[in-house]
Amino acid sequence: MRDQVDRSDSVAASAEWCRMNSQANLFGEPDLSPALSQWHTPAWIARRIAEWVPAGARVLEPSCGGGNLIAALLDVNPTAQVSGIELDKAWADRCRDRFGDMVSVTHADFTSRTSLGKPYFVGQMAGLFDCVLMNPPFEAGLHAKFLEIALEMAPMVLAILPVAIEFGEERDRSFWASKGRVMRRARLPERVKYGGDSQASFETVALRVERRAYLRVPGELSAVVEEVWREGESR
Repeated sequence: MRDQVDRSDSVAASAEWCRMNSQANLFGEPDLSPALSQWHTPAWIARRIAEWVPAGARVLEPSCGGGNLIAALLDVNPTAQVSGIELDKAWADRCRDRFGDMVSVTHADFTSRTSLGKPYFVGQMAGLFDCVLMNPPFEAGLHAKFLEIALEMAPMVLAILPVAIEFGEERDRSFWASKGRVMRRARLPERVKYGGDSQASFETVALRVERRAYLRVPGELSAVVEEVWREGESR
């Protein structure tokens, strides 16, 4: 991860820049690949979940695409230190071009832990990030794998995920009882449009998941902050 860039004299400028770029400029961008679950995060959802990130946090976006989540984050939190990972080289290059030196972008496969054909290890990144911010691919259960690896890298994950991620006996036993716990949840509108006119064929939810310090005990209760998000409404 790059060293923190001193932006003390340019916070206002960077915030204004991000306001102008909070929605990706689709002209000249690489094609989206549904096979790779490439869909833009709507600007209003990106902004709402970015508001959950602590001020000045060290943040990893592991499926950054064209950078909608990153743009929203830098808009509301211009002192955040941001790194991105993207599997598709064309989109990784696009994200680098969009943010320049403000964001460190790596062409890598997050789930196989490889970067440019060379392995990297989660342990090498331990302690480098305060949180992971993501809208990961959902196909073939990749979102669950992203979530598990993300919690290895940071103690807090802020993610757009299918509603079903919180359900299922096997997932409850293998993940929720031992690795993560939901601390904040935002309901999203039905069939959110993620890119162009395409609508999701599933319901989605915004979650703040924190790493468990101990195994869940019988009868354990969690105080979960509940929200409902609608386009055009602010918090």
